[in-house]
Amino acid sequence: MVGKFSTVLFDNSEEKLTQGRGQDSQAERWKHLNQYERKYLKEVMQAYDKIVQDTNDWLRIANCYQLSAEEVQRAKDYAFGSGVSKNKFSPDERMVEAWHRMALGEGTNIDEVLLRHEIFESNLVINQGMNQKNAHDQAQAIYPWSILIQQSKNQ
Repeated sequence: MVGKFSTVLFDNSEEKLTQGRGQDSQAERWKHLNQYERKYLKEVMQAYDKIVQDTNDWLRIANCYQLSAEEVQRAKDYAFGSGVSKNKFSPDERMVEAWHRMALGEGTNIDEVLLRHEIFESNLVINQGMNQKNAHDQAQAIYPWSILIQQSKNQ
């Protein structure tokens, strides 16, 4: 990304994700899914692509929640971009919906928990070198998005 807010956020080492450089293609991003998962989840995968292609959403979200733009951009790339293939994440429609609401300035309290969860987890993995599972467990203990989303679904 080039422009007023562009900075190199991460180094080019294998261990660190990059934002805006060498983004995985959709095929690369989802190569860890089998053919049936790719077929069933095609629309959600396309929604991830649209999120990755939006170059202003992270800034709007950072401003809305008064967070560091760098942290939001890192979390976006981790959850929707190059972090997907590196960590073999499955696409999640609820995450797409939450991200869209936040980008529109219409996020819910649970959406903010997701955002803070992804910021915290991506920091542990990318900046501190923690493995994804342990980072997720720590993030979940502080920002239990998946529990909250399930509870809201059951109400």
